[in-house]
Amino acid sequence: MTRQGWAERIAENKWCDATNVEVYALGLKAEHKRAVRVVKAEIKRVKLSQNEFTPTQKMRVEETLDRLLAALQRGRE
Repeated sequence: MTRQGWAERIAENKWCDATNVEVYALGLKAEHKRAVRVVKAEIKRVKLSQNEFTPTQKMRVEETLDRLLAALQRGRE
């Protein structure tokens, strides 16, 4: 299954009308792409920040964001 294939599968299971499925799947794909973009931007912001976090906090935040991005890219929440 592709990274965004989970959105289509969820939509197909939820809606029986083909037009609704297509619209719903497009919406889910767009939200998935947006979530990935937001997490990538946050990772970049954290890596570039110098005085916002202590080194330990920064490491933990980066690890958490990396795990979140990996989960999104696998198509899971």
